[in-house]
Amino acid sequence: MYCKKAPYLNRVYRNLRSIKKNQVEKILRNLKTSNCIIPIGEGRSKCALYIGLGRINKIVKTLGDLDFPGNTIYEAAEELEKRYKKIAIFVNSGSGETLIPKKTVQEITRYIESKGNKSNYTINAITSNLFSSIGLIREKDFGFVIELKGRKSEPKSEKEYPKLGIMNDIYELGSLMLTHRLKLAVNYDRDCNFVLDINEDFKNIFKIVDDFMDSEVYLDLVDAVERRSHVTVGGLGIAKEVAMMTVIRLQHVKRSVGDEAYLSGPLAPHPRAGDVLLLISRSGENEPLINWCNQMKKSGVQVYSIVGKESTLSSITKSYVLRCSYENFYCYAAYVLSPLPLSVVEKLATHGLKLPEYILRWYHSVTQ
Repeated sequence: MYCKKAPYLNRVYRNLRSIKKNQVEKILRNLKTSNCIIPIGEGRSKCALYIGLGRINKIVKTLGDLDFPGNTIYEAAEELEKRYKKIAIFVNSGSGETLIPKKTVQEITRYIESKGNKSNYTINAITSNLFSSIGLIREKDFGFVIELKGRKSEPKSEKEYPKLGIMNDIYELGSLMLTHRLKLAVNYDRDCNFVLDINEDFKNIFKIVDDFMDSEVYLDLVDAVERRSHVTVGGLGIAKEVAMMTVIRLQHVKRSVGDEAYLSGPLAPHPRAGDVLLLISRSGENEPLINWCNQMKKSGVQVYSIVGKESTLSSITKSYVLRCSYENFYCYAAYVLSPLPLSVVEKLATHGLKLPEYILRWYHSVTQ
């Protein structure tokens, strides 16, 4: 079992296989027994959590909810305890030092300890660094951590991107699958063996990714994104998180050549001929997406889609049908789109423009 076209995905699979069972058992128990889950992350780590937890059979509250009872977790902690018997803070941070997750963990720790450790909260985290600020929460009675490895080394040139990914690709995709499997275990009351039984998922993902990257749709999409153009990626509901996960990586590449990638919405620019629109929809029948598509096409925009079945959207766009179960679609879609920025970088290199990772990281540091 091996992914030929995107070999960095093989490292994602191996890293997930190396997770310790006892770490998964404890966090799965906390998620199952909780009445409310509060996911915390930044950037693609946040997207991975939101996609993975999508449609979990639990109440999920985020810091940005209109009814969240405070500006910070510390302000909201006491009121949340009145509403819910048991609350699981669920943190995703590869480095374990990301600002918002780190601050949130510090605040809720302060609250729990102010109650003499007699509170309704558990802090559950996924990180690559057990000795980071977030990783060390495992030393508290209320702290539980899963160690998920990232890549082993940085690419020395853009030629190594297919093997190593760009920046945190390997960790972020691993955390997405782990969260997705934890969600399914909660929904279907399964154990940690189920969470770690990822062979069938990766067998499917490897086949789909190889097929997609060989398709005319993908090759045409890479050509379109590589040209001088703005790119807008969109979806509704969980698909919007998949779109955001894709946009974050595309931004680093497009900004480095003077273009931009946008998430669909009020901040996306008015379309121009030659721009690119990429839509994600499981049903392919979302009326707002179909309307965006038709409006964009009138302006000369090239429109592509990832859909779950033959549909209205697939018939009016250059479309790839991602054939998988309903519950796996959004997780798989994130994996399928993950090679796009790498392929664009490779395409630019054939024209003499090489983008070493320190350039992409510079854009990351000022935008995330």
